[in-house]
Amino acid sequence: MKTTAILYAILGLCSALVIRQNANNVDYSNLTVAVVRAPPANLPYPPPSTDWNGRTYDLNRTVDLCVGYIKEAALKGANFVAFPELWFPGYYFGPQDGPSEFFNHYLGQGLVVNSSNWHRLLQAARDNAVWLEFGFARLDGDLTYMGQAIVDPDGQVVQIRDKLRPSGAERTIFSDGTMDMIKVHQTPWGRMGALECWEHMWPSMTFSMHAQIENFHIATFPWGPDLGVDIGLESADVSLASARIHAVTGSTWVFMPSVGTAAIIAPNGTVVRQIEASSGPLAEPTIYHSLNTTEFAGTPDYDLDGGFSWAALRQIDEGYPKYIPKAEGNFIPFRENSITRMKKEGPLPLNY
Repeated sequence: MKTTAILYAILGLCSALVIRQNANNVDYSNLTVAVVRAPPANLPYPPPSTDWNGRTYDLNRTVDLCVGYIKEAALKGANFVAFPELWFPGYYFGPQDGPSEFFNHYLGQGLVVNSSNWHRLLQAARDNAVWLEFGFARLDGDLTYMGQAIVDPDGQVVQIRDKLRPSGAERTIFSDGTMDMIKVHQTPWGRMGALECWEHMWPSMTFSMHAQIENFHIATFPWGPDLGVDIGLESADVSLASARIHAVTGSTWVFMPSVGTAAIIAPNGTVVRQIEASSGPLAEPTIYHSLNTTEFAGTPDYDLDGGFSWAALRQIDEGYPKYIPKAEGNFIPFRENSITRMKKEGPLPLNY
């Protein structure tokens, strides 16, 4: 037993030395991104299965899985590791009509910024010298948000943002984010931004993102079945289409992490790497792609002559149909959902 423990310790030390050596020799003309497609702990697979078989969400075990995937990606040469939307503790698949023990358990499995689990993720980025993006149910007091974090290789938080307007039934659970959270960040390889799922289909999110100019983009989705399996709005076909449009309109590389079907898309909309849900996640939990980033040098942070300039925005405003009332309605106003209330009533109905 002692010999085995010593061997594991030596192997762990060797892995850490390899990772640290790689970190000290980063080639900023080459970016390798690891796109995670494996499910979080206990989530039924393939999506959108709801056969929990007596199991439920488990944040602690999901953090364990995440740390392992980060280490594996770093050993394979990844500089950036991207996880799907709401990967912590997983996308909500459960009762929507009224309170339930299952729903209340889910609410309690959110990730709290500066908690012990949060610091484990920052430490994993630091130990493995990688940039990290992950989606999580961000638990903050009596509210929960569809959070998205960007962390640098020193374990420093670059950004925490929340989905501006959760989609469909998501908005009966999660509170809204704000427009100032839509930002593009300068990395050593180039300019990078990130949005979640249906944010790629709303001009109020994509216009601001494109205006800031991206070289590569993380387009997170919670899950995706095989292409052609579902013809509805939640199909992998629709998700992939929105990611491809973002690539073309933004002239940017797009990395699409999603439980099940995941993809990597070139700026011309070509899918250069794709794997479907039926290819089990255990054999290939992560897909990889490397970019020559030399052409990203000198990318400006805006373009006055571009299609997403202030002048273009003004043109949209001026061209808005005159017969439509300039009234707000119930869809846009900021919405917050009290956890205390949801535990008593279940997901809160929408008023539009």
